[in-house]
Amino acid sequence: MEAGSTDREFSKLFGFSSKELYSERFYQDRNIPHLDLHNYTKQCANVFAKKQTGRLKYLCKIVLKYLKQSTKWEENTTRYDDCMLLNYWLYDKISEYFVNDENYIDIAYASIEHIWSNLVTNPHETSYYKKCKPLFKEILNHKEWKKGKELYDYCINYELIAPTCTFYDNKCPEYCEYIKKKSDLYEHFEKVCDTKESYCPKFFERCKNYNPKIVLETLNCHEKIKAGRYSTSENSATHHPSGQINEFGAGEHGSKTSEIGTKVGNSVLGVAPVLLTATALYRYTPVGSWIRKLGGTNYNSMSNINGEEMDRFFGDSENYILYQPM
Repeated sequence: MEAGSTDREFSKLFGFSSKELYSERFYQDRNIPHLDLHNYTKQCANVFAKKQTGRLKYLCKIVLKYLKQSTKWEENTTRYDDCMLLNYWLYDKISEYFVNDENYIDIAYASIEHIWSNLVTNPHETSYYKKCKPLFKEILNHKEWKKGKELYDYCINYELIAPTCTFYDNKCPEYCEYIKKKSDLYEHFEKVCDTKESYCPKFFERCKNYNPKIVLETLNCHEKIKAGRYSTSENSATHHPSGQINEFGAGEHGSKTSEIGTKVGNSVLGVAPVLLTATALYRYTPVGSWIRKLGGTNYNSMSNINGEEMDRFFGDSENYILYQPM
């Protein structure tokens, strides 16, 4: 289940561009600004973690929104299981918040997990019953969960990459580089899954056919990577012919750089009053009131307005205040 069209359109105002690969698109849909999270405030008030409480309540709302919009979940019925992606996304976000307090990650996850689990197992909660469930024991309760996440992301992404490389040759060098970077990951899981010395994810068996050793040859990646690098070098040489640029950037290139700098400066100066005007409209006029009503919130609930990039401003506060007094 992807993010609603309203959320997608709203996120474009803050510089979010649509992703292509399956896992990237799913994670982006969780990270973009959401306008209706106030609908989940009551359930998520029961988050019991005492650290980063505001952030955890926000993540809880994102999870519940996804569940409400999704269909009933049946394990292992499709090759692309977005329930696993949801679990990986949540745990990964929490691990970012507690990077210096790793012992608290599981506590933080559990504080959302108990709300989540109660909803999807309660027949009276018709909007949530029998939908995606927490998968902590299955995929997260391991030291190498992040490697498992990387492997699963790659496996489902490859199912898009293969046909893309077949029909759209210009994208293939980029994807071939992506595949090549997974070689060490496969070597790791081949070893641990053969020896059983460490965590071996259940889905590794079906991912074996996507081993970079195999698919780099299948997609003729070595030639395409070379072609992509040659094309880049050729374009660079075309844009910067010899003798046109001196040590201090003089000549035609220097004048173009100056012109670009002037245009950028003028653009910034032009944007500044627009931002000030927008802020004033939001804070002091009925337009701001209308926007807040559209989101069903007050000043304190324009939650995570710029998605992941705004997290650092939240602290431990439950209320996320975007606009500060001037």
